[in-house]
Formats: sequence, structure tokens, C-alpha cells
Amino acid sequence: MPTEPGEKFYDFTGREVQPPAPERYRDWTVDAGLSPDGQLVAGQFAGRKWKTSSFVLDARIGKQREVRGQQLLAWADGNSLVAWDIGPDGNEYHQRLVLVTIGGEKTTPLSDFRSPKDDTRGRWEPVFAAR
Repeated sequence: MPTEPGEKFYDFTGREVQPPAPERYRDWTVDAGLSPDGQLVAGQFAGRKWKTSSFVLDARIGKQREVRGQQLLAWADGNSLVAWDIGPDGNEYHQRLVLVTIGGEKTTPLSDFRSPKDDTRGRWEPVFAAR
């Protein structure tokens, strides 16, 4: 569902059940979801260690780690993600795509910044495809 409560899970009789283990800590609002190896789950905005950062959780126990990036969009591999991050001006709409690595302190730019206005003509959206 695109609103709360998000994803629900059911057994074959139609009875609601708890999410399966790899999905237990997944947040339905975070696009990146489960890592390719099923070990990690992309989480919500954190903003603790850095102004723009997000959580990555251990899929088994829910332990959180903070990574750079305002919004986690897709997994690049089992240890890095593509994310939106904002420019030094702090405008949340002045974003660019970056590569963030778990345990890393830096981001690698993947695109230029989008226009700082949300309604700018020609404003682009990234499209990700499964490999």
C-alpha cells in the first residue's frame, strides 16, 4: 500500500502473518529495500552523524549503521548504494545522485545536481533496472 501500514503479509488461508525474516526490518517507504545478498536493509533518513545520512540495518537483527546519503534509492552491490544527496546550499530539492559505501566517509557523485526548484521544466528522475 502506498500509505500506512505499507506492506502486509498473509498466509495461504488469507490470515495476516508477521513478515518473513528478510523483510522484518524493511521500511516500505525506502526504495532501495533489501540488499542483493539479503544481509542488509536500506532504512530511513538518519541525520545524526552527518546532515544528510540514512540508516542501513542488519536484516537478521535490525542493528543500525549510518551511511551518507539523504535518501537510499538502489543497491549497487552488497556494500554500496545509490542515493540522493543535497548540495551545500541545504536545499532539499537541489539533489544529485551519489554512490555511498557502508563504512565509508565519502560519497562519489554519479550525476550533476538537479534544479533546486521541484517544478522546473525538464527536471529528471532516475530509473533503475534489476540486473
